[in-house]
Amino acid sequence: MQDEVRTAAAFYTGSAGERTVHLLGPYLTQRWPDLKGQRLLGLGFAAPYLPLWDGQTALSVSARLDSATQCEAGRMQYCRECVVSGRQLPFDDLSFDRVLMIHALETSHAGHELLRAVWKVLRDDGRLLLVVPNRRGVWAFSDTTPFGQGTPFSQRQLRVRLEQSMFHVENSRTGLYPPPFPRLGGRRAGEAIEKAGRSVLPTFGGAVIVEAVKNIWGGLPLLTAKSCRPVGRRIFETG
Repeated sequence: MQDEVRTAAAFYTGSAGERTVHLLGPYLTQRWPDLKGQRLLGLGFAAPYLPLWDGQTALSVSARLDSATQCEAGRMQYCRECVVSGRQLPFDDLSFDRVLMIHALETSHAGHELLRAVWKVLRDDGRLLLVVPNRRGVWAFSDTTPFGQGTPFSQRQLRVRLEQSMFHVENSRTGLYPPPFPRLGGRRAGEAIEKAGRSVLPTFGGAVIVEAVKNIWGGLPLLTAKSCRPVGRRIFETG
């Protein structure tokens, strides 16, 4: 994953990265308009997007997935940042209200374990906002951006992956319609293309943006019809 994060660090320090945050930001804040008093975890390379909720959250943490890239990506340090393993996150269970994942799942070699680790650190009423490259979008074919790294997903593929990891998808859409070409990357031109893309080609944006909630019942034991004894809640690892 070292090359992917190096690409993300270089990308977001440039004008193209700033425009990308400008285009994707409204989708994220539309889903989460107010995070006052919430605990937010940004997983992958989410640091450029966490300032969208500055002054709202009680705690905001950026967690990268590969320790080998810490020095390479040092220029994009967030005020609270750490490097973590994608298989087991170093946070207590039920410790975050929201998790924003971007530039994470598509480059992970243990995607199921990563989503299960997110499931554990989310509170029972917590929400996951996941951004991945869209298999149908142009950005997935541009290896000069972080959206051209790893394995892209269709909306259906991402929904299946989340359901297998005990998440329920509540909202799914695509965004980031301007192609990743400098001449078409101006702010005004990008906003116009973004607006037109949502109306004309709603499934062909460069990124899939999905909001999901925990399926807490998927880890509960079933009661037989003959059982009358109350059973306390117990969570079991599945899959």
